[in-house]
Amino acid sequence: MSNSLQRLQSPISEQGLVEALRNARGLPVSGFPGEVDLSLLDQTIQEVIEAGIRESALDTFLVEPLHRSLRGMEEELRTDMRIWHWLTVVRYPEIVWLRWRGSVPADPEDGFMVGNGRRPVPSVRFLGTASINGHGRNTFARLFFAAERLIGSDGNDYDLVRRLFSSQELHLGLSDREYGLLPRVNRVLTRQLADLPDQQVRAGVRNLNALGGSICLDLLDEAEIQQLVCPDPVQA
Repeated sequence: MSNSLQRLQSPISEQGLVEALRNARGLPVSGFPGEVDLSLLDQTIQEVIEAGIRESALDTFLVEPLHRSLRGMEEELRTDMRIWHWLTVVRYPEIVWLRWRGSVPADPEDGFMVGNGRRPVPSVRFLGTASINGHGRNTFARLFFAAERLIGSDGNDYDLVRRLFSSQELHLGLSDREYGLLPRVNRVLTRQLADLPDQQVRAGVRNLNALGGSICLDLLDEAEIQQLVCPDPVQA
């Protein structure tokens, strides 16, 4: 198998997802400009599978090698869902199942069914959409774009990114809101909220969301955003 990133000729629809997963190797691909080497990601995925790592723990292991592998990709390609569909359906479908279901089903259709102890995987975890919310749902795009917002394409310190994915509540709160596109907001909220209980994370996200209607968050620096999230206590 080639170590290079590819993209499908056409994006996959929700109606065609099961059949695409059953016949993933037969899906037609189109030429990919440039060269993106997936060797580092391949190695990491093999290691986490052998180690039996499952569910949300996968995020913190995969976010760095995924971002390092893809960050050289041209800007206009990053929202091409044919690339993200190739990653989830053709290259690494087992990771999607392990992340959201905990095990790989005998047949793809089984993975979308509920009952008899089975946990269904929403199709959006394979597909996503070309929007901030959709990127936050595709299993691999959510990791990549979160890293981009927190450290950018040249960053090498992934500690803050891993902290974000230690709080699924915070990641969801950021990916569902327009201010989740702002790197400064991402950095402040991750530093201030990622280690807190879910209830406090939700409260912090809601508070900033309410303020965003009256304050231009994109004009504030990190210190000003932090003051909004965690104001100083009133002096006696």
